[in-house]
Amino acid sequence: MLGRITQRSIAMNSLTNLQANQNRTAKLQEQITSGSSLQKGSDDSVRAAAALRLNDQIALNADYGSNLDDARNVMDSQEQALNSTVDRLQRVRDLAVGAVNGTLDANARGGIAAEILAIKDTILGNSNTNYAGRAVFGGTTDNPVAYASATAPATGYVTNDDGGTVTRTISAGVTMAVNTSGKTVYGDATSNVFDELDKLAADIKAGTYGATSTVNLTTIDSRISLATNAMATIGAKQNQVDHAEDVNTSQLQYFTAQLNDVQGVDPAKAYLEFTQQNVAYQAALQVTAKTVQTSLMDFLR
Repeated sequence: MLGRITQRSIAMNSLTNLQANQNRTAKLQEQITSGSSLQKGSDDSVRAAAALRLNDQIALNADYGSNLDDARNVMDSQEQALNSTVDRLQRVRDLAVGAVNGTLDANARGGIAAEILAIKDTILGNSNTNYAGRAVFGGTTDNPVAYASATAPATGYVTNDDGGTVTRTISAGVTMAVNTSGKTVYGDATSNVFDELDKLAADIKAGTYGATSTVNLTTIDSRISLATNAMATIGAKQNQVDHAEDVNTSQLQYFTAQLNDVQGVDPAKAYLEFTQQNVAYQAALQVTAKTVQTSLMDFLR
């Protein structure tokens, strides 16, 4: 009776030890495969809580990175449009200076007027620059068009720019305006660069353009100055975004390194431990198979 109890105890203890050994081997294999030493919170509640906090920080960091990319894209789109606008207005200025020449005939004046109208169309296109399906000079409106010709019988131009400020949170507690209102550069429905260019072209074509005209070099210079100032403001904001991106990248590296310290696995060390554990398991399996009696006849022998 004592022999049977002892044999049963040996068998149970051997199986328990084998199962524990197998579990350790499986755990090491899972760590090697996943690259994480924490498979569930019960493995180490303290480290698991720290890993959750770090993962939250990394996710928040990714959100800031996305906002920074969006802010840069909006500002880049506006800057390119404004740069083109300034370039085209400079050309209009050159044409206006040349148009003062009293020796120009009707054909020459008509050619200058036609070029100014073509430039106006280009600037109108600049004012309707889109990013992600929205007019970047339209404020917070979701309309893809910021400026357009008025619908007949009305004349002139209308704007969908609501003057709203588009903001993005670029870091903890830091929110910045990423857009420039179209009205500050191109004007509004009552006073805008498009009406001015139409008037300039009409005066030149009619031969009535001069220093005392309603639209003259002073008007053009004012529009150039507004666009240039807007570009300078965008440049300052881009510098802020550059700095925020550097900080965001550094924080991501820090949080990632911390997370790796908390739950990471050293592949070489883990593989070595797995190999040793597996060898021990195979050896224990063989010893157990020889030691534990598998039947009553084996015990009687």
